[in-house]
Amino acid sequence: MNNHTLHTYRNLAELRKIQEEREVFPFIFSETKDRIECCSEICIDISALVYYLSINKSNIEPIYINFTSMDEDTLVIVEDNLAESAIELLPLLFYEYSPYFDNDNKTISDSKEIIELKPCPRRKIFEYNNVQDLEEIIQYAEINNIPIATFSRANGDLRKEFEQFNASCELSLLDLTSVSYVIENNKSLIYSLEQFLGAMLNIRVIAQTSQIDILLNYLPLFFDGQEPIRELIPDLPGIDVDLPGNGSVMRVIDLCENDFENLIDTFNHNLIGHGYFKKRLEHSLRNFAILNKANEQKVFSIFLFGISGIGKTEVARLLANGLKEDCYLGKINFQNYSSQDALNSLIGSPAGYVGCNHGELSEKIQKSEVGVLLCDEFEKTNRPVFSFFLELLEEGRFTDSMAREYDLDGYVIIFTSNIQNEAEYKKTIPPELQTRFDLVCEFEEPTSDEKTEFLNLLLEKAYQKYPEEFATFELTEQDKRSLYDFDYRSLSALRDIKREFNNRLVDLFSSKGIL
Repeated sequence: MNNHTLHTYRNLAELRKIQEEREVFPFIFSETKDRIECCSEICIDISALVYYLSINKSNIEPIYINFTSMDEDTLVIVEDNLAESAIELLPLLFYEYSPYFDNDNKTISDSKEIIELKPCPRRKIFEYNNVQDLEEIIQYAEINNIPIATFSRANGDLRKEFEQFNASCELSLLDLTSVSYVIENNKSLIYSLEQFLGAMLNIRVIAQTSQIDILLNYLPLFFDGQEPIRELIPDLPGIDVDLPGNGSVMRVIDLCENDFENLIDTFNHNLIGHGYFKKRLEHSLRNFAILNKANEQKVFSIFLFGISGIGKTEVARLLANGLKEDCYLGKINFQNYSSQDALNSLIGSPAGYVGCNHGELSEKIQKSEVGVLLCDEFEKTNRPVFSFFLELLEEGRFTDSMAREYDLDGYVIIFTSNIQNEAEYKKTIPPELQTRFDLVCEFEEPTSDEKTEFLNLLLEKAYQKYPEEFATFELTEQDKRSLYDFDYRSLSALRDIKREFNNRLVDLFSSKGIL
């Protein structure tokens, strides 16, 4: 009997690719036997079963009975980190394991087209924020005679109750939040959950937002994402949960002509120097708005390089604030993304790997209030991250480690780098990625006149920031000279000029007895 190969997948993304080719079913006692007898070309995922058998070895014999009709066309898959345990537990069934995909995500094993079977439907988890939200849900359920329970109580009489409602069209709720806290240390629960969810197709699962990643990780055959609880219960009071990519962010492409003109005027006024870049930016953003509406260009990408402190990062801040004043700006510093597992840190660790489930990019997008993303010191990352952005800039979307898709349609993505010149840019950034950037510009050190203009801008902003302080005295020419009286023309970075100006401003306020 042990002449079968067990096929492995490395992460959730690979499992989803398998599911694109054929329906994947979890192992369920007796049900699996009937499915294989109905169609030998079925695909069975035994990952949860391996966790279950590791502490329930007495149930191994019935496993063999379920696979009696298995032949060479039957595909059995498992997470690759469980493959050795699976062969150790089921030596009479499998004699080897091999990856379903090669390193380039090309299928190694033959893909068979199976006949129609009753599918294993994947659902959404409906999310709520906190305990207060849960209390609102419970109160609503009681008023409207909706059964609601946690999985720990879903047995005995309550299971019969759920079965009754499952057979009808009425709504019933199961909260899996408590399970998510213990499943990491008790993975045998996964199999029990699969059994229950496979039988209770009409039950709607809810969970607290902070725990949903865990459930998506360990129950990929049943859930493929989350939705706000309001999608399930529209008239539920007092709860508001936003999902990534919900379209509520402010974007350049949504601006009317007057707002666009104001954005550009404010931007040009507050970014000192770089006249050539300003002209190209306005022209390119106008074209982007047109092309985006025609579905020809999803995102607009800018790559800025030059010495530190001369305004590259300020471009992102000014665009973001032009869309929404004092907003949160998504920023990722890529000096932290040079290690081998950099991509995992960016979009989250794949299922079965130790590390963060949330990637930094996913978190920044979820928090974003405007369609602007800053990728700072981008030259310091590695080849896998370069390849990731190659696809992102082309498609305008990305998929995180939990197989959730984030849509960046309409975003402006700004890459900054301390690369010193064009020759270094061409040497450091892969040629195929260079062709994806819509606007590439070298930022040069401001001229002496531009540095003076920058000081004037700092004084203008100081009036706006400290109106009460300036109202107590009249700024004389001598006062202004004291603010400007340092060798700012010899400083390369505007950041250094700003620091010295702020120190002198504090000294001026102190001399006037204000501080």
